[in-house]
Amino acid sequence: MQIFDVAIIGGGCAGLSAAMYCARYELKTLVFDPMPGGTISLTHLVENYPAIKSISGFELSQKFLEHALEYKPDLIQSKVVSISKKEKLFYLQTSDDKEYISKSIIFATGSEWKKLNIPSEEKFLNKGIYFCASCDGPLYKDKKIAVVGSGDSAAKESLLLAQYGKNVYILVRGDRLKGEPINNKKVFSNPKIEVFTNVQVLEFLGQNKLEKIKLSRQIQPKEYSKPTDVLDVDAVFLFIGHSPNTLLAKDIGVALNQKNEIIIDKLARTNLEGVFAAGDCTDIDFKQAIVSAAYGAIAAYSVQEYLKKAF
Repeated sequence: MQIFDVAIIGGGCAGLSAAMYCARYELKTLVFDPMPGGTISLTHLVENYPAIKSISGFELSQKFLEHALEYKPDLIQSKVVSISKKEKLFYLQTSDDKEYISKSIIFATGSEWKKLNIPSEEKFLNKGIYFCASCDGPLYKDKKIAVVGSGDSAAKESLLLAQYGKNVYILVRGDRLKGEPINNKKVFSNPKIEVFTNVQVLEFLGQNKLEKIKLSRQIQPKEYSKPTDVLDVDAVFLFIGHSPNTLLAKDIGVALNQKNEIIIDKLARTNLEGVFAAGDCTDIDFKQAIVSAAYGAIAAYSVQEYLKKAF
């Protein structure tokens, strides 16, 4: 059976950057991802990636993929379900019952959107509750839309949703919207968007689809004659952060912090020899596409340095 130099688990900004650099180092490179592109592909617009003034997240993800594939890594569109180690080699089992052997691993498994974990949330997933404005926003033309979140994702995606919806209500748990200043200005100048602070969603209400949300305090949107703590909405989009996908790493003994993020050093090394990590699954504080891409490159460098010494 063929033995690869590096197995990269994840095909987002970090994984594809790592793949490009590993392949340029002439390492036998595997990339595992059922749907390459990563969470950036769900972002409406990216306007803070150097040298590209404005681009959709999907287009940017495709540029990453096309560039990486120029160097011909082996792209496996299956999910890695388990990993074991024998001596210095890693054995990776995939969801289609195949096995691959590698001398090293880069975890670039990213993260997934957090949920509120409140009553009826599971019932209304994809029936009024969503995580991707560009995917599902067009379904709610001239409808009432709520956005839950306080960060830049909430600000940016609200601007897109305002292109479709009749009203967009941003519900912020804290005392202010924390988007980038340029995006906050756009939000507060948009007549379709209203921002309400110090408020939480307590419950999702409806029969076969989402119809209302119960709030922790009364608010008064412009079209309401009086304050209410039950808001009529057709859809809710959640942008409250991410949970790292690190169970696979944890299973082989990779050290995690209290947030379940993979602990790495400045060279993207974990506590295990031959195991590296990059991107949103790690404990780097600043989660951005460009930071993930940079750490992917660093992880690739560390892999080739490790292989020189270990094999």
